[in-house]
Amino acid sequence: MRVFFDACVIIYLIESSEPFYSWVRKTLHSLAETYPEMSIAISRLSFFECLVHPLKQQDDAVVEQYRQLFSKQDLHIVELAPEVVEKALWLRVRYNLRTPDALQAASALELPGQFIFLTNDKSFSRVPELNVQLI
Repeated sequence: MRVFFDACVIIYLIESSEPFYSWVRKTLHSLAETYPEMSIAISRLSFFECLVHPLKQQDDAVVEQYRQLFSKQDLHIVELAPEVVEKALWLRVRYNLRTPDALQAASALELPGQFIFLTNDKSFSRVPELNVQLI
């Protein structure tokens, strides 16, 4: 099973934002027990979304933590290829998502097989094609 992390999930993990950090850790522990072969996927957009704030704050330690995560060999990164952007356009129109959310959803939908979309954003629940799990 693949678990697609919305950018907020990555931020909660790296920056230990409570109470969300504890919720994410508990959820990931439960998922790992249920799906021992679980793998993680993200969108290239998350790289952008996660690094803006720490770069503005010149927080080199946090920037380095993100860069280490994004360089992991076993992390599946969905690139913002033309077909992802086209799919995002239709998701934005059909489900009235914000543009970044439509890009995240379209990225997740590019994954082969079953996946869980892990987020704290209820707006993704409007997309029936996503297997959303809220934290």
